[in-house]
Amino acid sequence: MATAVGYRLVALGVCVILLSGLFVLAGAGYPAPASSGPDLAEPDVAPADLAGDHVETGGVVIATDPVIIEVTDRTTTQHLPVENAPDVAVGQEIVVDGTLTTDGTLTADRDRAVVREPWETAYMYAVSVLGALFVALRIADGWRFDPETVTFSPRDTPLHTRYLSEDDASG
Repeated sequence: MATAVGYRLVALGVCVILLSGLFVLAGAGYPAPASSGPDLAEPDVAPADLAGDHVETGGVVIATDPVIIEVTDRTTTQHLPVENAPDVAVGQEIVVDGTLTTDGTLTADRDRAVVREPWETAYMYAVSVLGALFVALRIADGWRFDPETVTFSPRDTPLHTRYLSEDDASG
């Protein structure tokens, strides 16, 4: 019996190592998708150097007439006027690509612009956390872990049924 537990622990360790390797492979093993142009949010990229080039960038809208976005990299912040921008409001996040003119204005391609509200990212993470908690609770409700044999097995009576039936009997 002790050898069976040892084999299971080794198999579990191998699975964890393989899963970790797949995460690394997915994050670093494949080339990044081709970009449509340089990103103005990268350090050491100045709009004057890219006049006439196709660029993409994103930032927070700080004015709407004309549309001006605040593009921030790790060290600097620049304000970029955007022509042909989609309908936006101050505070929204926008990702645009287009051609940079000699006067530093980005002529955007409206069809490729992405506009997001500031709360959308927090909402996405909150829904993901709630979904993960729901799945974890469902697993804990229907399965039990035996540390001696390193196995999962279905519960004879799910936890919610056990506790609900006790509450009904006492009430």
